[in-house]
Amino acid sequence: MNYNIAAYCVYLPTTIALCIWIAKSLHRNTKAFLVERFHHNEALATSTNNLIQTGFYLIALGFSFMKMRVNNGHYQQGLGRYVAIPLASAQETIEELSLKIGSFTLILGLLLFLNFFIMLMIQRPKKQYTTFNITEENK
Repeated sequence: MNYNIAAYCVYLPTTIALCIWIAKSLHRNTKAFLVERFHHNEALATSTNNLIQTGFYLIALGFSFMKMRVNNGHYQQGLGRYVAIPLASAQETIEELSLKIGSFTLILGLLLFLNFFIMLMIQRPKKQYTTFNITEENK
C-alpha cells in the first residue's frame, strides 16, 4: 500500500474543509462589526468583508498546498543530498498527518487573530466638523 497517497487523500480534504469552515465563520461574525465601524454603510462593510474572506482563502489554501509534500526522508551523507523515503507504515502516516494538520491549524489560528487585529485597527471615519469663518461682521 502506498501510504503517501493515503496521506494526501486525508490531508487535502481536511485542510480545505478547515479553511472553508473558518473563513465562513469569520465572514459571518465580522460583518456586524464592520457595519458598526463604517457607520452603518452596509455596502462598504459587505465589500470589505468579502475582500477579507478572499484574502483569508488565498493565504490559508496557499499555505496548505505549499505544505502538502510528505517529507519523510533524510540527508544522505555519501550523496550529499536529501533523499525522500516513502511512508512505510500507518504509524508514520498518522504522525506525518498530525504534524501537517496541526501546523496548518496553528496557521489558521494566527490568521484569525491577525484578522481580529486588523479589525481593531480599522478606525472609524472621522466626523466632519463644520467650520465657521469669523469675519468682521460676526464679531
